[in-house]
Amino acid sequence: MNITNHISIKSVVFSTSIFAVVVLCFWFFVSGKTHSAISTNTALAVSDSIIESKQLPTPVSLKQAKYFGDVIDIKEKTIVGNFGEPRRAHFHTGLDFRTNQEEGHAVFAAADGYVSRINVSGTGYGNALYITHPNGYVTVYGHLLVFNATIQKRLREEQYKKESFAVDFQLSPSELVVKKGDTIALSGNTGGSGGPHLHFEIRDTLENVYNPMLFGYELKDDLKPVIGYVKFYPMDSLRYRSDGYRVRPTLKNGVYEFSTGVVKVNSKSVSLAINAYDIMNLTESHTGIYNLTLFDGDKMIYNAKFDKLSFPEKRYVYTHIDYPIFQNEGRKSFHKCFVEPGNKCGIYSDVFKAGEIDLSNGKVHELYTEVTDFNGNVAQLKMKMQYDVTSVVFKAKTESYTTRFDAGTANEFSTTNFSIKAPSGYLFDNLFLSYKYTAAKDSTAISGVHTFGNTEQYFYDWCTVTVKPENLKTTLQDKAILTVNGNSLGGKFDNGFITARTRDLGAFQTKLDTTAPKIVALNVTTGKNMRVYKKLLFRISDNLSGIADFDTYIDGQWVVTDYDAKSNTLTHTLDQKLKNGEHIFKVVLTDERKNQSQLEIKFLM
Repeated sequence: MNITNHISIKSVVFSTSIFAVVVLCFWFFVSGKTHSAISTNTALAVSDSIIESKQLPTPVSLKQAKYFGDVIDIKEKTIVGNFGEPRRAHFHTGLDFRTNQEEGHAVFAAADGYVSRINVSGTGYGNALYITHPNGYVTVYGHLLVFNATIQKRLREEQYKKESFAVDFQLSPSELVVKKGDTIALSGNTGGSGGPHLHFEIRDTLENVYNPMLFGYELKDDLKPVIGYVKFYPMDSLRYRSDGYRVRPTLKNGVYEFSTGVVKVNSKSVSLAINAYDIMNLTESHTGIYNLTLFDGDKMIYNAKFDKLSFPEKRYVYTHIDYPIFQNEGRKSFHKCFVEPGNKCGIYSDVFKAGEIDLSNGKVHELYTEVTDFNGNVAQLKMKMQYDVTSVVFKAKTESYTTRFDAGTANEFSTTNFSIKAPSGYLFDNLFLSYKYTAAKDSTAISGVHTFGNTEQYFYDWCTVTVKPENLKTTLQDKAILTVNGNSLGGKFDNGFITARTRDLGAFQTKLDTTAPKIVALNVTTGKNMRVYKKLLFRISDNLSGIADFDTYIDGQWVVTDYDAKSNTLTHTLDQKLKNGEHIFKVVLTDERKNQSQLEIKFLM
């Protein structure tokens, strides 16, 4: 039984229609020097251009027809996450409806259709349903506690057929038909959820994901977004040799400004990032912003809007925000108002010279930024900036590096015992990378540590890394793995090297995993009567390569047992039809390197 399911997706290039550009240009023309946020209605009209297929109705038309309906049985609806919000390693692709820290709220079908896919896993969306609608859209419901009786029965049939808890399968249009408003499941906390909530998405058949707010899922919100800091970056020769410069604006008469007046910088070309988040009525949650624009004088030089994402675009979060700050400072989102060379995300329009501000004329530049939420509430930031050769805000730092990887080209680095290859298009920006080798100190290690780059540097997609073990017996080759920063990458031994794939940089090392995973019974002991408890609970763990498979049996017959990766627990719900008397529950647990452990417990019913 394979625990982890991988979703196959198609990469679709986002394109902005001429109509959208014309509308924005017209808006800018009529606005003159008096900048104002695009109204919600205008924004929705522009958003219709994101629809690539002529067969799909526009979000505006579906909103007007109230095509999609309520999806959660909560009276006062609020969210704890919105579309496009920066998350660890991805943009969020839906709305997270709050369920008041409770499980068990009814989840409704958003519109007529059929259940086209059921995906159950201990990670990701957990228990998830996909409903395909006649108009071509697909709605997704994630982290569910349990499906309704009909859907749950179909799930169990598939799980027993494949003898696997984790399943991901398609259904025919006639198999599980649903009507708008039908209760399809109960809300839960399964998979990678950080707490009880309903994750809800709207996709098309090409796996493009759309902002559900476009379709009429509006929430009470008359509060403006909040701007925390502004960070400036030199874009000249100091670009890769300076940590930048942060300033905190103050709110005065409804507009964010710098009390210091003109920001003078020692770079003729500058870009900036805005630390911003949205707040809403009825909740204390901080969510993502919807639209961010930057003007240099009267010229719009940057515009980002979260209407639509394709799944391959999710990882561009690494380059859209200042990710090291996000990673190290409590997930603060500094949205870059410039586009780095390897950033191919489709959320940008009206980007002039990649968002760089040219200060070479020595004049004071009046910059204006709008941070807008979906309801049209706007936080405004006004600032002045000027090039000054005597300024010292951008402090150069001395850094030595071993090699440079250039964005837009294929890159490779190798030594006698280590190599890494990155295909063209796999870098967000140019990387200056240092390499060093240190001897092993870990008893499980079969090589020293090859440190290449650091934990704040990432690739867009999987790159090949190869390390030569220094002391590996032939009989243990199938137990060898490659790790990065202590986390297993798996890998395959071939011709004296272990090869794996990585999207992370940092410390690479080969290790041996000969230790079987562990199983601990939490609520059952030999001879205990479990009828009143109704469930058998176990905690499972592995020391290195990670749990790959598990199987559970009662009296020799395979049975479904649920797995939750975040708590490392197995939960088997007992069939109350089991006969009175003694039964044997057996767990067989296998890690990624095929080390196996078993546990048998005799219990009573």
